[in-house]
Amino acid sequence: MRNSFILLFLSLIVFISCDDDLKTYPVGEDFVDSNVLIKVIDTFSLKCDTFKLDSIITSNTKRILLGNVIDDNLGRVSSQSYFKLQATTFDIDASAKFDSIGFVLNYDTYYYGDTTLTQTYKIHRVTKIIEPDEGASLYNTSSFPFDDEVLGELTFIPRPNKDSDSLYIPMKYDLGKEIFDKIKDNEINNLDDFEQFFNGVTIVPDTNLNSHVLGFQFSSTSLVKNSGLRIFYTIDDDDNENNDYIFDLNIEPLQQFNHIESDLSNTQLEDLAVFETTVSSTSTTNLIFTQGGTGISARVEIPYLENLDKLSENGTVLNGQLLFYPLKGSYNDNNPLEESLSVYIVDHKNRIIRELETPALLNNDDDEFNENIFYTVDLSYYIEEILNSTYTLNYALMFQFSDYNKTIDKILIEDDNVEDLKMVLSVSYLTY
Repeated sequence: MRNSFILLFLSLIVFISCDDDLKTYPVGEDFVDSNVLIKVIDTFSLKCDTFKLDSIITSNTKRILLGNVIDDNLGRVSSQSYFKLQATTFDIDASAKFDSIGFVLNYDTYYYGDTTLTQTYKIHRVTKIIEPDEGASLYNTSSFPFDDEVLGELTFIPRPNKDSDSLYIPMKYDLGKEIFDKIKDNEINNLDDFEQFFNGVTIVPDTNLNSHVLGFQFSSTSLVKNSGLRIFYTIDDDDNENNDYIFDLNIEPLQQFNHIESDLSNTQLEDLAVFETTVSSTSTTNLIFTQGGTGISARVEIPYLENLDKLSENGTVLNGQLLFYPLKGSYNDNNPLEESLSVYIVDHKNRIIRELETPALLNNDDDEFNENIFYTVDLSYYIEEILNSTYTLNYALMFQFSDYNKTIDKILIEDDNVEDLKMVLSVSYLTY
């Protein structure tokens, strides 16, 4: 019976908006049952908070993330990267002569922050094999010990918009010569030999410099647009041709990960340093925050949503839309708004249950004052799930970037009582 009513009236429903606490609309004067109504409710109380995920998987993302940014709202964010290196073969001609060694970083065009400013990268040798303690993944909170000695260093201003461009960090001659000789002399014949001698490297940005975070691409095999350790050598064979050669140690994707740190000291979110803490928007000037990489996430709870069923003995949700606004002035051409945000269901302990099929979509109609910039998300099926459950679901919604495990993008979301900035849930409910 319930499904029959839904099928009958969906074809009659059009988009309805209202400003009153509750509006009702009779469905056809001649319909047999005059009690059939569509009620539109948009006065739900929303509980808005910010919390921080315990950890995020950052291995096997196909992106090296490096840099340091100091943000007025979210404090200092830095990312260093760890690499395990590999090669398909370990073979260098016995007559070869070592030239130099360095690390190549090829841009993938991602950046966050001010790319007109200088940053410094330093390369260190990792002193423990890079592998998970358990499972197959490494996280933004994972780390490994490394030597204090700097094997290579580069200070630069980036050009991240060209994915065909790259950085080259010269490294110590003695290290390169040692690796080269061991391969040439057959002391290193395979990957296991190499890993026993050289566990890998980490690249560390200068955390005293407020500049940018950059993305670099890599492949485990391809020499095109790749990042990795490169050895240059020559073979003199008197053939009057180019006698310059390279030996590449590529990055192993499963053992590459980005260690991302967030220092929220002296910010509105400094209490997030405490495990399983949520910070209410009432403590953060009516804002909630989301940032990729760090796990900082916006949370929206809809208390008493299950009370919709009390409107009528028989009823069903026709449509549910949540609308919210990004903070004006918090985005620009260098740090634009995402076209969509992923929406997840989380429990009362902020553990992710699953991702909704319907993302939050950006409305970005051009206007002089940016008043038509907002996100909407269809929550119809989510609301139905809450109403149809035989027990109380202590669920809430989490908003994050779709690629939050390999960016540090941020968004500030309004939770203001001012009418034109208010986060609103509007539900069309059919009673019969």
